Amino acid sequence: MKAIQLVTIPEQAVFYVRDASRYLGVSPNTLRKRSDLGLIPCRQDENGKRIFLLEDLDDYRKSLPPFQHNGNPFSPVKIGRGKGETT
Repeated sequence: MKAIQLVTIPEQAVFYVRDASRYLGVSPNTLRKRSDLGLIPCRQDENGKRIFLLEDLDDYRKSLPPFQHNGNPFSPVKIGRGKGETT
């Protein structure tokens, strides 16, 4: 497993796009789009690359609606022939 690259600003942890997208479980392009829309705040490092504060990523995750599963996630999966089918 590759280590996530962290850059530290005094008292703050920051992520570059690739690692921030992994942290959120979205693609880098999705992260950029959401950042462009103002949904996830970002800043720029001294080279002009986007950086995301861990606190902002956590706030975004908390703002998402809870996951809704259609049905019981622990119910057994039905394998085989359906109703009315013969062998």
